[in-house]
Amino acid sequence: MVLKRKIAYIDLSRRKVRVRDVPVEMRRLYLGGRGLDMYLLYNHVEKGVDPLSPENVLLVSAGLLVGVPCLGGSRAHIGGKSPLTGIVGSSNMGGFFAPELRLAGFDHLVIKGRAEKPTYLWIHDGEVEFMDASH
Repeated sequence: MVLKRKIAYIDLSRRKVRVRDVPVEMRRLYLGGRGLDMYLLYNHVEKGVDPLSPENVLLVSAGLLVGVPCLGGSRAHIGGKSPLTGIVGSSNMGGFFAPELRLAGFDHLVIKGRAEKPTYLWIHDGEVEFMDASH
């Protein structure tokens, strides 16, 4: 059985979330993590978009090997259009974030827009909620 992978398209401006399955063909071509993030960046950001504008996206992904008992198997990837260079900005990290993201039901987050007030995302049980972060 092929595991289902999910992408959450999160729009902070509209406070809306769309969840889609990652097609198997796309997973075969781009694998996951950084590869799929670059595909998503290319297809969801218009040419010439200011990196600091709400039209830019922030991509957060669990790596390909998350959940596999191996060294380096719990990596997360963060990507987007860099304000420093105007081209791809890419980083990754280890730790518990990527396994927790996958356990919460998602492999990829595509975040765009700008919230009206301080907001954090509560991601759990296959859901994404917008929570007030102002104190």
